[in-house]
Amino acid sequence: MDDDREFLEALGDMFGVLSGGAWKIRTANSPDAAAEILKAGDIKLMVADVNMPVLDGIQFTGMMRKHYPGLKIALLTSDVTEEKRAAALAAGAELFIEKTHSPEGMKAVFTMLGELLNWSPRDGFQGMLRSVSLQDIIQMECVGHNSSVIEICNEHVLGRIYIEEGQIIHAAGGELMGERALQKLLSLPGGSFELVPFEPPQQRTMNAPWEMLIAEATRKAGAGELKLDGPEVDAATLAPPAEAAQLVTETLVCTGTGAPLYDDGCQQAQARMQWLMAVAQQAAIFNSTCSLGHFDRLDIQYPEGRAVAQAREDRLVYVRVKPAKKGGGA
Repeated sequence: MDDDREFLEALGDMFGVLSGGAWKIRTANSPDAAAEILKAGDIKLMVADVNMPVLDGIQFTGMMRKHYPGLKIALLTSDVTEEKRAAALAAGAELFIEKTHSPEGMKAVFTMLGELLNWSPRDGFQGMLRSVSLQDIIQMECVGHNSSVIEICNEHVLGRIYIEEGQIIHAAGGELMGERALQKLLSLPGGSFELVPFEPPQQRTMNAPWEMLIAEATRKAGAGELKLDGPEVDAATLAPPAEAAQLVTETLVCTGTGAPLYDDGCQQAQARMQWLMAVAQQAAIFNSTCSLGHFDRLDIQYPEGRAVAQAREDRLVYVRVKPAKKGGGA
């Protein structure tokens, strides 16, 4: 919905091309026309301009949210202010995006809207080893200067890795502790993991930088030196389903204000940062209005893979994975 007919037509045409025709797009240049479209069709996502005459996009969002609670809403504006952003999110919009007329900017908006369409939040952050490698999860937590405990388990907890403010401070697995436990856990052929809130371990067994600890474990695994004492783990009980194998394709870490800190393979870094900031704002609103616990993670499952967003006051983290190619053919 936009009263600028030329912009509306250009955006609709580009989104149709970028989606390969998968998106069925309907346009409206007034709130009345948009309301009729919503009433008549199965619309999953509404994109509206904030600065509309008579009834602006924020007011229209508030009205439509009451009638269509499952509708996903993104608002666009050329006049971005924190006051408008807060009002848009409070009215029920999931995304508040700066309006753009450039082809590259429109592509970035398309990417963010695609992520919004595929949002499927779940409590917590869980996964399978090989779905997202344990090294990748550790890297995400450490680069983001997070504090957490990674539990590696099948039916029972097999081990824990403690990360405090971006540093690995302790690991325990079986009868092993410290670096030897970390190395054994990193050598497991598979299994499941869960990130749980940080709690201090009974002792701190590691002080080396996390990069050195991971590098040493990788070196020993490559050299076949990880024949460690302690109870052996039955690898067969840890093996994940074959179809779960995935590869990390993007990692992005930025400050709470959107300044980039770390970027690995992120082709749409600016779009990802804007999306992360929108997630952070939604999380802040959720945490201030709901007493259901603290929300700071989003785990999104979609046909081409999955993505994880973490929103905290000082750090925003994004990781995306996709299925690995099967077989050895060319």
